[in-house]
Amino acid sequence: MNVAGVILAGGQSSRYGQPKMFETFEGLPLYKHSLNALQGNQLNPLVIATNASLQPSFGPENVQWIIEQQPHQGPLFALHHILTAFPEVEWFFVVASDMPYMNAPFVEEMLGNINDSYDAIVPKQNSRYQPLAALYRRTALPLAKQLMEQNKRSMKVLLDQLRVSYVPFNENCPTFININAHHDWLQTVTKESNNE
Repeated sequence: MNVAGVILAGGQSSRYGQPKMFETFEGLPLYKHSLNALQGNQLNPLVIATNASLQPSFGPENVQWIIEQQPHQGPLFALHHILTAFPEVEWFFVVASDMPYMNAPFVEEMLGNINDSYDAIVPKQNSRYQPLAALYRRTALPLAKQLMEQNKRSMKVLLDQLRVSYVPFNENCPTFININAHHDWLQTVTKESNNE
């Protein structure tokens, strides 16, 4: 079974004020932590979904690129684009590009939950879902397409209508920390320096 590894890196970073996936954490840009976690599990192909204005800022990565013709349309739009672009792939491990603690063991644990009875495998912390650190099956495409045609962009609306296996994780698991605003980044960097 082939599983693609996909990094969503086309966001506007409007709350952050600059492209956050290029901020450096532990010596690497944030997107690279997500990429390394996927590479560590031999996922193939590896894909970065971004837009034309951001692509030149990435390093020379051995990946396939999805360049959004209509940037800043949100993760559901990007997911639909990716599922359409790789018809030979059955499962897609989709991660955001702004998660400093994304890691290979988490990816491995999630891969162990793949079950063809489901359209998606999604981490859950109590009542919080993590749709941007999750697995999506090709079978999700028709519904994603339908929602796009209805101009609906919510990942929650998609998940509410798919067959989803929710995988429980501890509420304090740092893997899902993401950087939305500068205070998120300052908290993350401060916590890291306090742990050294």
